[in-house]
Amino acid sequence: MVKKKESGEVSGEFMTFVKRQFELQQKLLEKTVYDIRDLRQGQLLHDKQFDEIQQTLQGISRAVDKDAVKVIDHERRISRLEFRR
Repeated sequence: MVKKKESGEVSGEFMTFVKRQFELQQKLLEKTVYDIRDLRQGQLLHDKQFDEIQQTLQGISRAVDKDAVKVIDHERRISRLEFRR
């Protein structure tokens, strides 16, 4: 026949089980916090890179705009010179 366990043994086993489960949850939580920290650092790096790309593109667009204005000015000048001929 099956022996009945005393309530002290059952509660002791239960407390051991609960303690193990809390330890496992703590390890998972620490890993999750580390993963979140890693994601935040990655996001900051990407934000910096996007800022650099944006600054570069703004500089290029300004240069293109200035070149476009110069081309238009030269076209006017050429058309005036051709007209005078």
